[in-house]
Amino acid sequence: MSDTLTLIDSSAFIEFSRGGGGGVADAVDSVPAEGRAAVCSVVTCELLSGCRSRAEYRELELLFAGLEWLFVSQECWDRAAGLGYNLRRSGLTVPLTDRLVAVTARVYNASLLHCDTHFDMIGDMPDTLR
Repeated sequence: MSDTLTLIDSSAFIEFSRGGGGGVADAVDSVPAEGRAAVCSVVTCELLSGCRSRAEYRELELLFAGLEWLFVSQECWDRAAGLGYNLRRSGLTVPLTDRLVAVTARVYNASLLHCDTHFDMIGDMPDTLR
């Protein structure tokens, strides 16, 4: 078992909830059992906002309470801005929420579990001004 945390993006949770097998869905199922799963406030806000009922909302809250929380610090906000700047200079536009999730994973040296092409666009793009 690795000690590295895995920040699970909302896209991975959604893929898992659709009941699809394989890849990302299987990882969302196994990472928490290994004690390596993490979330951040951006991910939880996205997912809780999309709940269809109070019961679903409370179920997700309980799930999140059992995971590692990565605090979205001022450094994360600053680096998300720098990342956005660098992406724009390269002709790419990535939503703020995805930039925040990506840099939060970077700040905590966590891997990022997702199925969102925006993260592929981000890749190794620097998150400081260049």
